[in-house]
Amino acid sequence: MSSLLEFIEKEVKRRIYETMIDCFQFDQGQVEEAIEESHHGSHSFYRANDEYVPYWRGESRETYELVYGDLRQIEAHIDVTEDDLLYEISREIARIERKIEVLQ
Repeated sequence: MSSLLEFIEKEVKRRIYETMIDCFQFDQGQVEEAIEESHHGSHSFYRANDEYVPYWRGESRETYELVYGDLRQIEAHIDVTEDDLLYEISREIARIERKIEVLQ
């Protein structure tokens, strides 16, 4: 009887862990989708920047350059955050997979 109970307990834990992995993989997909959208937005911005900004002069150009610098810093910060998120999600999935292996 106790071996049946142990089997059921392990099976329940395994299924919970698998569900957790599914949730993390969904989150990973959402982050990847956000990364793609972010890169698409950046690409559009840089294309517009290359097309229009070379003709700006004076105060508007100076102000734009300040904003442009801020946007570049924000973009770099977003890239680092995206990488960190994907790394942490992958690490958590691996940790849960090790728990599943122990159950078998």
